[in-house]
Amino acid sequence: MTKEADSLMTSNTSPHLPVTRSQGSNDYEEQMQALIRKLPEWMQKTLTWLRKPERKWVRIPAGILFMLGGCMAFLPVLGVWMIPVGILLLSEDIPFFRRLMEKALNWIQRKHPEWMEASSDAK
Repeated sequence: MTKEADSLMTSNTSPHLPVTRSQGSNDYEEQMQALIRKLPEWMQKTLTWLRKPERKWVRIPAGILFMLGGCMAFLPVLGVWMIPVGILLLSEDIPFFRRLMEKALNWIQRKHPEWMEASSDAK
């Protein structure tokens, strides 16, 4: 019985692991792009610009500031809506926030699949 378990563990870990990771990354990227396409055009351009790898120097401070602003929800203009924006920005660079974002995107895809569909009025 232990030989069977060893053979199952060996067969499940090595050849399929990179494929699963790249598929997970592709799913994450596809889900992010689907949500970004639902935003107004100016916001799509801004997020596309911010999500480029060389924009890390802007993205990390902006994400931190958004999250801090979200904690100041009792002040006018600032609010809890800023926390998910901060997580979205930080998810590009920090694995902990990427996992949170992946869970949120999977939840959205399960509970609100229409949010992930291509809009009919897209140009």
